[in-house]
Amino acid sequence: MTHKLLALDIDGTVVREHTNTPSKRVIDAIRRANKKINITLISARAWKDQEIILNLLNLKDFYHVLENGTKVINPSGDLEYSKHIPAKEVQQIIDVSADFFDDIGFCIDSRWMKEYENPEEEIVSTLSLISFSRGKADKIPKLLKKLPEKYSVTVGVHWTNPKWAVTLISNKKASKGLGLRYIQKKVKITKEETIAVGDGASDVPTMSYAGVKIAMGNAEPELKRIADYIAPPVSEDGLVEIINKFVVGKYPDTMWLENSLKGSI
Repeated sequence: MTHKLLALDIDGTVVREHTNTPSKRVIDAIRRANKKINITLISARAWKDQEIILNLLNLKDFYHVLENGTKVINPSGDLEYSKHIPAKEVQQIIDVSADFFDDIGFCIDSRWMKEYENPEEEIVSTLSLISFSRGKADKIPKLLKKLPEKYSVTVGVHWTNPKWAVTLISNKKASKGLGLRYIQKKVKITKEETIAVGDGASDVPTMSYAGVKIAMGNAEPELKRIADYIAPPVSEDGLVEIINKFVVGKYPDTMWLENSLKGSI
């Protein structure tokens, strides 16, 4: 099977924790790989934050998934589609969640904000619910189970560690996996022709649309359980090994890279 698409998460996969720039080894490896295979970045980042990485890696001339699957950007930088949380539900979710979380973030107009001041005009694509209290965290699963039953949203735990947890709330018709599927249809690339790499629970839906599922060494256990291959952690530039093993040297340069993209515009 010739693989034609490499789908990469950003934070914890391309970029190390507490940084905003991939290492030189990772940058070089991605640029090398992009000569042989299409690369899409699939992230929870808002556009402005993701654009920084796309520019650095010279990857803007393709489709990319933003904000945990709520948006897809095309090679021209235009918004292909957007799925948001209905305005009337945003405040309701905030109200029922307030006692369980210590902080709430709003992704509005492709920027993460701390305030939601104008419900009539501000479109929220994603809510970020943050808990710093283990006592509260133990009660959260019951709440999260109820949200999709009452509202048109989906729930996913994005980051966890012993001190805090971040839960992302988005439109039930949005996920990283559905964003990847949209791109596959646009460029006529199949699931079997796709390699996906990630580290978080929110990357699990992405793996559903990949023929090869790869987890970073620092990945969440649930992602490792479904992975075909576990690479070294991001702290050791594990993505370089992935590219060397699955892309560079495995496939010759081919014309379908250019032709598949041209045919989709």
